[in-house]
Amino acid sequence: MKWSDRARGPRLSLAFLMCCAIVASAPAAAEAQKTDSTAEVQAVSTALNTFYKAAKKPDVGDLITRWERLAATDQPPALPPMLGFLAAYFEKNPAQADRVANHPFGRKGQTVVLISLEAAGNDAAARRVAGKWHWSDAEVAKLGEIKPLARLVPESPSDLDTLWGAAFATGDPAYVRKIYDFYASVANDPKVEFGDIVLVIQARRNNKMDSLRGIGERYSPEMAQKIVFASAAVWSLMANAAAHPFVIAELDRVEKEAAATNGVKAMIALRQPQ
Repeated sequence: MKWSDRARGPRLSLAFLMCCAIVASAPAAAEAQKTDSTAEVQAVSTALNTFYKAAKKPDVGDLITRWERLAATDQPPALPPMLGFLAAYFEKNPAQADRVANHPFGRKGQTVVLISLEAAGNDAAARRVAGKWHWSDAEVAKLGEIKPLARLVPESPSDLDTLWGAAFATGDPAYVRKIYDFYASVANDPKVEFGDIVLVIQARRNNKMDSLRGIGERYSPEMAQKIVFASAAVWSLMANAAAHPFVIAELDRVEKEAAATNGVKAMIALRQPQ
């Protein structure tokens, strides 16, 4: 069965914290006006999640301005998708850094731009723009601690959101494959019993978390945590495959290449009617 034939599902939103220390320690600036109307939240979300396929792409600087005005983006979980989005955008469009930086961002907008430039491997642009915005040397020094997007290997749900942001900025299946490979590294581990990842997803979907007690007894805390993260990864893959052709195409490719693996078998099991 092709992924295009599968049932649709909501995009899985994974909250995580990335580089919020820079945001938390930054001096207070004039707060952007909050405009969290349902319509605006949906419009910004749609613009970010469909950027790669938009016939007329929105201006990225304007999009950042709208994003930073949302009260919801004051929370750490809102950072990773935007950081991944911008890092991938700047990787693909390095010449756009200064044009984007010409927008009058508040501190939150400046922070995501600078972190993203560093994650895109463009340290020179990050430092140049930071100087323009009068960031202190100590603040700029923290940018060197940012993990490059190109070397990001998922280790937690937070990394998954970063990769999804990058995927939606570019439509590049390489980010999808990174997420799948993380999931498969756990699902195909000989120490992981086949079906346990399926059980985690079914328990969450059916709100029957008590059924997971056996998993906690069979694995070390570290491995049990990896199984939970892997479950989040595969569910995000399946949910996003329903709406994004490049995700469907990559999962079809994986299914052909690795049909006999536990990772693919688990995905097939999750497609079965409950």
